[in-house]
Amino acid sequence: MAPKRVATTSNAPSAKRRRAAGGGIGAPSQADDTARLIQAHHAAEHATGGSSYLSKRALSQTGRLRSLADISLQVSAEGILETLKLPPRAPGGAASVSSVGWDKEREVASTQEATALREYVRSLPEGLATKLMGAVVELAAEAINSATDGGGISVLALATIFLHSNTTKVSFHALSAPALLVGRISACTNLVELDMSSLITLGDQALAKVLPSLPRLEKINLRGCTKVGDASVIALSKATEGRLKVANLSLTAVTVKGLVSLFARCSALEVLKLANVNGLNEKAVMKLVDDSTRAATGWRHIPLSNLRTLKLRATDVTEAALGRLLALCALSITRLDISYSGVKSLDIVSHALHTAPDWRLEKLVASGLPLTPATLKGFFEPLSTRPEEQRSRFHTLKLGSIPSTSTKAPGLTDTVLGGILPYLEMLGGLENVSFFQNWDLGKRAEPMSRFMEVIGRRCKNLDLTISLQDYHLEGLFPPLAEDGEAGNTSIDPPRLQTLILDSSKITDAAAGPISECHDLRALHVAETKISTRFLATIMASCPLLSNVNLTSCRGVPVTQRRNFFDAWAKGEVVVDEA
Repeated sequence: MAPKRVATTSNAPSAKRRRAAGGGIGAPSQADDTARLIQAHHAAEHATGGSSYLSKRALSQTGRLRSLADISLQVSAEGILETLKLPPRAPGGAASVSSVGWDKEREVASTQEATALREYVRSLPEGLATKLMGAVVELAAEAINSATDGGGISVLALATIFLHSNTTKVSFHALSAPALLVGRISACTNLVELDMSSLITLGDQALAKVLPSLPRLEKINLRGCTKVGDASVIALSKATEGRLKVANLSLTAVTVKGLVSLFARCSALEVLKLANVNGLNEKAVMKLVDDSTRAATGWRHIPLSNLRTLKLRATDVTEAALGRLLALCALSITRLDISYSGVKSLDIVSHALHTAPDWRLEKLVASGLPLTPATLKGFFEPLSTRPEEQRSRFHTLKLGSIPSTSTKAPGLTDTVLGGILPYLEMLGGLENVSFFQNWDLGKRAEPMSRFMEVIGRRCKNLDLTISLQDYHLEGLFPPLAEDGEAGNTSIDPPRLQTLILDSSKITDAAAGPISECHDLRALHVAETKISTRFLATIMASCPLLSNVNLTSCRGVPVTQRRNFFDAWAKGEVVVDEA
């Protein structure tokens, strides 16, 4: 007889879930938003080369002094912050029910000092007042995060000083802004630019009530506001109509309903970012284009006809859907991001852009797409034959993490790069290139050596998080004459300002060619075999270097990896002997 099963308890979620009331299959949840935010965070971390792990030094330490204007601005911001700070909460006092760091019950907005500061700020030139507000907001965010005395920041005092009819730019992206502060934005009737990015608690209806008061708005950034959706976008489009130029709706809850209103009403829209927007698939895009085109006849324009930047990263947009969108904006588009989307070929992009009389595309981000050698050749070969003036406009190419899905789509390998390299060499304006995480690239000497010699030297930003070897970088050296001596000394040195070599196979020997990059500002060598000897060579030749990523570099003491510049300045870095 089989033993009886013992009942157990577990905190793990049940494998069989009941459908929640009011929900359904595919209904969005808080977990969905969290996953999207984490994914976007990791993408942003890579885009900045792992900024949270960087060792940094101020530009003043590299021979540049802060201007008197910058110093005065910082001092003024610190002084205003003291006015905004609330006194510590009395021992045993009740905790605030408002957001962390904010306490509307102990406001000091009515003080004479806050009122006087308001008049002072209003008397400043527009640009200076905007910079001052930005500096104060950053300091306020730091104060909130470090507060341990139960104090906080006066919400109404901040609004009293900075939010008024003369304000043209507001940015609260660094703050966990409470609804009370958001509501005060309606006082900024001449506002031109609004940045509310990453405010995950910002409600759709709360923002929708504010936007009708901002008819002059031209730029809005709602990236990461996962609760903001159609109500806000419809209110935005109705309020601004032909004035709105930039809309960042990435990681929001917007749907076709809100986008139809935006497309139909906002005829001057130049920048549209819809990265990580759920439900943006082929069917949705088809309906969006059809409905907005019909609706736009009332405003006598073609939707997206002035669009210059389109970002569809991490959406379910397919080639067919992308083709419908490009049909509206092919004559004006200059920047296109379709990375990690449902697109599997560049053929529709090639057809839309190469049939236009004038080439305008400056930037293409197609990372994470299963692109074949044929589709890459079909895009770059005709571009290389365009007149010099047109092909030189193309300055940024990102083909990171191209997956290998079949023999016809092997990913970005040495062979594939070799096939398109002659066409890339013809693009004289190409100065930003990313081939990150294409691990089959760099296994042979060519074509990476040729790439560095011809294209790498003229690039300003280069991400080669690949299997790169020391010898691939030798193209950064000045070319040699036939007798082995240094060649033409009039040849310009490498233009590199940012070089990312994380997880590559470089050693200290790579310091020689990299030290030729005298304009280098940021160097990322995480998880490589370099040592302090490598860094000493670079420091001696690259005076503008101010950012270094040394994560998991075992040749550098672990205590110096995040504060290398401080240790170097104090003479604490021990240089390894050869």
